[in-house]
Amino acid sequence: MTSVPQSRLSGAASGTNSNAQTTARAASRRGTESEARAPAAGSPSGSQGPVFGSFLGIDAKSKNTAPKIDPETGEILGIFDPSTAVIQRFILQSVVRKLLPKSRTNNCLRVRAKHKPVWARDFIDQTIKVWKSKEHKKAFFSGLQTCGSVWQCPVCAPKIAERRRAEIIAVMAAHKAAGGCVNMLTLTCPHQRLDNLKLLLAKQAKALNSFWNDRQTKAIFVEMGVTGQIRALEVTHGRKSAHNNGWHPHYHVLLFAGVGVDLARFDAVNMKDWQVRLYLRWANACKLAGLGEPSYAHGLKLDDGSKAAQYVSKWGLEDEMTKGHTKKGKAGGETPFDLLRALVVDSTDKQAAALFIEFAETFKGKRQLYWSPGLKKRYAIDEKTDEQLADEKDDTAVVLGAITIDQWRDILADDGRGVVLNLASSQDWRAVSDYLESIKGRFKPKPA
Repeated sequence: MTSVPQSRLSGAASGTNSNAQTTARAASRRGTESEARAPAAGSPSGSQGPVFGSFLGIDAKSKNTAPKIDPETGEILGIFDPSTAVIQRFILQSVVRKLLPKSRTNNCLRVRAKHKPVWARDFIDQTIKVWKSKEHKKAFFSGLQTCGSVWQCPVCAPKIAERRRAEIIAVMAAHKAAGGCVNMLTLTCPHQRLDNLKLLLAKQAKALNSFWNDRQTKAIFVEMGVTGQIRALEVTHGRKSAHNNGWHPHYHVLLFAGVGVDLARFDAVNMKDWQVRLYLRWANACKLAGLGEPSYAHGLKLDDGSKAAQYVSKWGLEDEMTKGHTKKGKAGGETPFDLLRALVVDSTDKQAAALFIEFAETFKGKRQLYWSPGLKKRYAIDEKTDEQLADEKDDTAVVLGAITIDQWRDILADDGRGVVLNLASSQDWRAVSDYLESIKGRFKPKPA
């Protein structure tokens, strides 16, 4: 496991109380103190201790307490108030900056963009703009760099996930309209507490390649009328489970099936038969890759279209726990963004820090979603990178106001980017102006 210097952890959750207090001051001027709560009663002013609830603008009595979790899938069932979700994302991004100071996420939505996106190039001044979507009522910045990292950026990841979800839903609808069906295949390999994530992924990729090129696997997919797939890579860690089995990388595969096949064949009997036969091929592939044999209960699962639709419907939901590495894990299992949340609560959690660094370094450059060749073209889906999606603007958005460089420095000093967007989304520009006035002069230049 990667060791982490204490200097990379200290301050990950600092500034907590000052942020909450200035947010409350600005909100109170607009009569909305309930939207931005000050530190919890009994929390000393200037405390550096874990004050996760008050920092996020929520408390134990609010409606935004811990959401309900599906015990089978680990999916979030209750949705957080979006007005606090944006603040949560920026808090988690600040933790990432402490852990990965040399990554692109370090400058994401902090440093002015060198090249503005096409939709923002009509503004030639040096100010930073705040926009608001007429349709979704959500605010966002322009004129700033974005990292476009779907793996390690809590701010970019939900935006990218939502746009990918729209692509997947469009393809699924078109495929079903053409007479096909979509099934979901989940693949898991054996994993142990001391496994190195990089080596584990390499073996799993080898097993996947062997499984997909296996003649018997191909024959089963022909029976099912499979013509394409979308594959998602996800990972959790079981350090808090009763039996800590370490990293748990797995694949969710949407199978675009039913082409040239009577859909009546997709009954319970045939689904079970296909699952058993596919499991045998996957188990063999895992053994050949040096992973050992997965159990039948956990190694492979083939679900019908309803499960596939449920999975995709939750991809990219606009609460903090979107999908994949960003969603809440099952009991005892933590997603990578859960590790960041753990560090907000306790900045001395060296294990969480080391695990997130290992995850970020291992997954850097990997694709979150794999589309089989020709699938996007068949359904007229444009090829766009994660960076392009992170930079896209809502077509119905309008400019609310501009932020000067001096004001932006004050915002960064107050760790208030999420506060600005929260006020802009839930209220109006006057609320933002009140907040900017309340933190005026917060930035203090370093002595020469």
